[in-house]
Amino acid sequence: MVTWTNKHWGALIGFVILLVIAWLGFGAAALAVIGGVVGYFVGSFLDGELDLSDIQRRTQRRG
Repeated sequence: MVTWTNKHWGALIGFVILLVIAWLGFGAAALAVIGGVVGYFVGSFLDGELDLSDIQRRTQRRG
């Protein structure tokens, strides 16, 4: 069975983003990408994969 690697997924996502840019324009495509990134992080948080206290500790250590 053939499984997709991160390179395959990256190529597919890149293609889809360029297709959306060509179809809707750069502004709408950028907004769609930002919405997707925000949705990814919200989903990660709801699944328990994103630890906000760890991120807070890391940012406080830098300051």
